[in-house]
Amino acid sequence: MKTNINIDKITKRTFCIAVIGGMICLTACGNSQNNSENSSSAEVVSAVGSRTDSLLDSRVTLQAEAVGYDNGQLTFVYDGKEYTLAMDSELFEHDEKYVNGKSLSQAIINNDIGEVISAEIVADEGITKIYSCDVVSPNGEKYASGMYEDIKADVPAEEYDYKLCHKSGSVYELSNANRTITADFNDLEEWQKGKYPESADDVMFGGYLFTDGKFIIEDINLLVAVNDDGSKTYEPLTTSDFPSFFGTVQTIGDNTAEIKLTDKKTVCTVPTYYCDGELSEGLEVMVILDCSTDLFDSGKSESFDYAVICTDPAE
Repeated sequence: MKTNINIDKITKRTFCIAVIGGMICLTACGNSQNNSENSSSAEVVSAVGSRTDSLLDSRVTLQAEAVGYDNGQLTFVYDGKEYTLAMDSELFEHDEKYVNGKSLSQAIINNDIGEVISAEIVADEGITKIYSCDVVSPNGEKYASGMYEDIKADVPAEEYDYKLCHKSGSVYELSNANRTITADFNDLEEWQKGKYPESADDVMFGGYLFTDGKFIIEDINLLVAVNDDGSKTYEPLTTSDFPSFFGTVQTIGDNTAEIKLTDKKTVCTVPTYYCDGELSEGLEVMVILDCSTDLFDSGKSESFDYAVICTDPAE
């Protein structure tokens, strides 16, 4: 269509030159003005393009060490200097959001298993603003049971099913014919911190596997039925059947805490391996227990071998 319009303009201009000579100057001036305007527009576009390229070029990729992410701020070390910059969690690359609003990237950075976390950070040249941060790719991979299994013909299929074995506290071992993974079930969401058995023959789970073999578990499901068609049904163990109570931490012992309930007379001594934060005397908490609701207002002093402590009951 543009080609046809140009041909028409050329034809009309030729006709004016041939028949009305006085129009030559007017036509030429008009074309000159149009060309000048077009030339000016082209220069502006070029200038805008250059500015955009310059802005993009001002971004730098930093190979850094991430040391903490809390309250929307990322703390990292680059070239021997520590920085703390505001960063929305949406800027994490390859991330996954958990039920409680936290993210996989946050769990990786704030791990309590001694992992030093490499981070690929895109920032401005002055390192005052973060555009993106990737800690998932540099440190390991997302892992789900059944992935990348090295199947051998002489090994029975059931040997590739992961088995569960309790080690101590919240620490469990997950193993099959190919590998053994150690997981701290305190990494699970609060609702998943059920009362797990000492052992189980067939489980499905997922999480993040570091390159050195350490693991952050995200979810786990236990076999509950083998169906008529040979398929299997797995379900999580949850805290949904257990009552919760509010109280105040009285004393903290060796992997235990004494909590006085809000009735001011019932005291519970509970293990602290399932706890989502730091405990301190006087802290108000919520505790999930395997007991009857009649515990409240009973005035008893009881010890429990299972408990889930939530340090921020308002969440």
